[in-house]
Amino acid sequence: MGFLGGVDDLERFLTRSCHLSIASVPACWGLMIFLIGDGGWRFGFLLSAVVPLVAAYLGIRAKREIRTGMSATAFGLALASVPLMLALAHFEGS
Repeated sequence: MGFLGGVDDLERFLTRSCHLSIASVPACWGLMIFLIGDGGWRFGFLLSAVVPLVAAYLGIRAKREIRTGMSATAFGLALASVPLMLALAHFEGS
């Protein structure tokens, strides 16, 4: 199972997925603060506050328990939270 550079090592996969899901928390919160200051509050921004935290928790737990499926889910949630938040905020504003 290669992940970001073709690495086939399970430990590296779990570590990178965990770190990327944890790094999504401050990135999403920063984007949320910027968008609130720029365009006002939208309820779609709540996804930016909650979903990255869930992804980070799943990433940490998956690394501890050595679960690749949970790790991939955490990474997917971390990646999907920003487009989903922006789409919901756009639909709410129009």
